[in-house]
Amino acid sequence: MPANPGRNPFEGNENPPLVDVRYRCGVVARCVRPEQRRWKQWPTGPHEWDIVSWQPAVGKDYELVWPA
Repeated sequence: MPANPGRNPFEGNENPPLVDVRYRCGVVARCVRPEQRRWKQWPTGPHEWDIVSWQPAVGKDYELVWPA
């Protein structure tokens, strides 16, 4: 998974692909719309729900995957 660039990597794209994102806490959200996620770090500093990496979606349905 590529590292979070600190901004939506598809900003300005009228038809962005769905993506899978991994949060700092280890949770993976699959098949999400990138424009509906916060790509910047929270103003208070590192937070467990910061996106740390992403990849083009590999599934077809939204899913949350919790760390084991």
